[in-house]
Amino acid sequence: MLKEIYDQYKEELTKSDHRIFGYLMEHEQELQILTTSELSARLDVSTATISRFWSKIGFKNLNELKRAVFESRETTPFSRMSGALSQWEKSGISPDTVTARMCFFMEKTFRAVTPEMMDRAAEMIRNAGRIYLFAPDASRGLGCILEYRLLRLGIRLITLPPGSQIYDSMVNFEKGDLLLLFGYSRILAEVQILLSYGREAGCPSILFTDLMAGEELSQADLVLYGCRGEPNDYHSMAVPMLLMDMLIMKISQAAGGGLEKAVQLEKLREKYAGLIRR
Repeated sequence: MLKEIYDQYKEELTKSDHRIFGYLMEHEQELQILTTSELSARLDVSTATISRFWSKIGFKNLNELKRAVFESRETTPFSRMSGALSQWEKSGISPDTVTARMCFFMEKTFRAVTPEMMDRAAEMIRNAGRIYLFAPDASRGLGCILEYRLLRLGIRLITLPPGSQIYDSMVNFEKGDLLLLFGYSRILAEVQILLSYGREAGCPSILFTDLMAGEELSQADLVLYGCRGEPNDYHSMAVPMLLMDMLIMKISQAAGGGLEKAVQLEKLREKYAGLIRR
């Protein structure tokens, strides 16, 4: 994309502008982590000159250029991973880089998710009759962690399979049951069906997603947003996992920390330690 932009504007650029554009094209894989101050230092060009440069090529600032380049790339899992690894190959997989990305994702997440929403989610789970879980694709790991942790607190989840098999469970829905649904990147047909029928059956729903808008979101009783990255970026599950941990801790606190179950668990481990070692 940068080459096309350069060809369009090259006749109108100054000598300094050509140097800036040349550097950007040579280091396109680093573009998403590049800052104006770093560009100024590497090229020995003033920040004022760089600031004027963006408008000459049709952009307000560096961030707008980054966004355009991201959106021009193919949005396949392979291309997202390749793009991310290409950036890290040149800059190194540094804790600083990863931490900066996660901090941005966390900030975006917790602007959308309030403490009151987390309290409500914990209360819905604790007060539900039966709890049905649908966690497909990349969210499967989150669903497994949630199921594993809640079982220790005496809360059982019924896992829903993908495809038409969901109907076999849906016939058992009763008022007061709860649906825990995951819809990252897009809302699958199964989630749409479960949201729709859940309302008819009187089953409230909690939807975990990285989408901030959409008709389906309004059908859920509670939406817990978790940022995983830009649309064309590699999608990290780190922040959704953090959100899940916080929810589990909320439920555990409300249940008195699960102390009674924890004591019973240790007794069972001691009793059968000779048969199963861990």
